[in-house]
Amino acid sequence: MIEFGLFVLTLFFAYFVFLFALPLRWVKAIPADQLPQKLPKLYVYSYQVHIHTQFSYDSLGKPEDIYSAMEAEGIDFALITDHDSNHFKNFCNQRCLAGVERKIEGEKGLLGDLLEIGSLKVIAHPFKEKYRWKLERDGYFLELIDLKDALLEDKGKFFFFLFGTVLLYPFLKNRALELLKKVLPVEKYVQRYMQEGWKNPALGGLDHHTKVYIREVGIRFLFPSYEHSFYLMRNLLISPKPINSAEELTSALRSGLNLISFQRKPFMAYVEEGKLRLLAPHGPLLVVHFTEKGRDFYLGENLILPLAEGRNVYVCFSYAFKLGRLYLGLKPAAVIVLPSPLEFFPEDVEKASMRMGV
Repeated sequence: MIEFGLFVLTLFFAYFVFLFALPLRWVKAIPADQLPQKLPKLYVYSYQVHIHTQFSYDSLGKPEDIYSAMEAEGIDFALITDHDSNHFKNFCNQRCLAGVERKIEGEKGLLGDLLEIGSLKVIAHPFKEKYRWKLERDGYFLELIDLKDALLEDKGKFFFFLFGTVLLYPFLKNRALELLKKVLPVEKYVQRYMQEGWKNPALGGLDHHTKVYIREVGIRFLFPSYEHSFYLMRNLLISPKPINSAEELTSALRSGLNLISFQRKPFMAYVEEGKLRLLAPHGPLLVVHFTEKGRDFYLGENLILPLAEGRNVYVCFSYAFKLGRLYLGLKPAAVIVLPSPLEFFPEDVEKASMRMGV
């Protein structure tokens, strides 16, 4: 009996070692740390896209739950996209905007899935075979990462980390969700973005559906919870001018720099003198820079990164610890997509601000 107990303890110990040490990567990264001499005047806003509520046939969440989660996670704006319904508009304030998610049908069947929120149109589920986009690409944003699809991409990996998340959640609460970020195949989606010739600006969508809703006196239980999804991933818009409403946000997305973030504290990123400046909120990052010619690796906390001709995509990872060239406990921290042409993003912040009348 004692031997069996020791065996079980050894298994649990090994499991937790792998839980925190994985994923790992052996790579030579170029140091790219350089503190900027002066920071430009920029505004950083967090927002969420692709959220379903009780007005979708397959979701149970209520408007008040979204507002509560926004307060808990410090989200500035939310763009709601119920299936073929914009009834959420009756519950919107300045921080929310109601749109719809609809399937585009043609004579030959399904042509794609589209999120429409005011002037913003987003191609959803672009890497899911069922919803492959078969129309023109110009004029749309791309949902580069769909959180629900990404979590379930590799179900074996998902359940491996989910077990540890469930065990640790009573003690660590939302911090236990950090383990689930290790499941997200962010680099795989970026590779497909490059290989399939996408040139659209990108953002991250939650595709959140609340499936279980229990409410009694003093009790409110949602699964999955909006708060948990908001914790795992958010978008950041870095803008040269202030934004006062969700409607303004949809218009400003094309003139600012958009960043998909997996951390609660905001990043600062801007283009200066033909290079990308990236200031991380939590320690050094391992950055994979994808270009038309391939990829390079960089390391730093206050990063100055090259800009190549054509498309530039930066995938940033945080890590638990580093042994020489071996990085352990990797998890995505941010993704920045600078599509071609680069006019989407102001190279000179001061001149861009003047053009906007700031």
